[in-house]
Amino acid sequence: MLKLFLIFFFCIISLKLIAQLDSTKSFIYNIDSLKNIYGNKKKLLNEFELQSLIALSYYPELLNEHIRFKYSTINSTARTTVTFISIFKKINKQYVIYINSDILKTGFLLKSVPFNAQVAVIGHELAHVADFKRRSFFDMAWWGLSYLIIKQRTKIELRTDKSAIRHGLGWALYQWADFVLNHSSVNKRYKKIKETKYMQPNEILQYMHTLNLQ
Repeated sequence: MLKLFLIFFFCIISLKLIAQLDSTKSFIYNIDSLKNIYGNKKKLLNEFELQSLIALSYYPELLNEHIRFKYSTINSTARTTVTFISIFKKINKQYVIYINSDILKTGFLLKSVPFNAQVAVIGHELAHVADFKRRSFFDMAWWGLSYLIIKQRTKIELRTDKSAIRHGLGWALYQWADFVLNHSSVNKRYKKIKETKYMQPNEILQYMHTLNLQ
């Protein structure tokens, strides 16, 4: 009886190990697939490679856009810009998404937040890229001037959050907002910005409900 039990136990353990190995292979294969489809003309940060590819998968319109991710000391978790030369172009613009590398600026770094929240942050920045893609030189100049005005900046960021939600990142964005406001070590300055210039968790859920995305 004991012998049969040991054989049965060994079989269960073996099946679990095989399942884990198969899962790992599938995981690696999925990353390679994402790279092949969404990694074209993209320079990703190793630390956020998978998160960036997942976020990019929600923006098929950015398949052939030049996007580079870089670390930088900035006063937010992430920020998106176009290169100076790109401002004058209608097509083939080049975009840079900066990821904050100074914990003193915000109170935490992107690597310390939950995975889905990381996807949401990058997805929000990609919504900016999608917006910049369709703008002419004069539109970009107007956008830049508007962003300097606090009320206009709030409208821009709220509009960008809504764009990310329409692209399918509503639940990820909800987790990001909830984490920052309720579960993080964010500093007071940055928390104030998140409370006043971006969609709040309940607002995200309400907007998702209006779009029948819940």
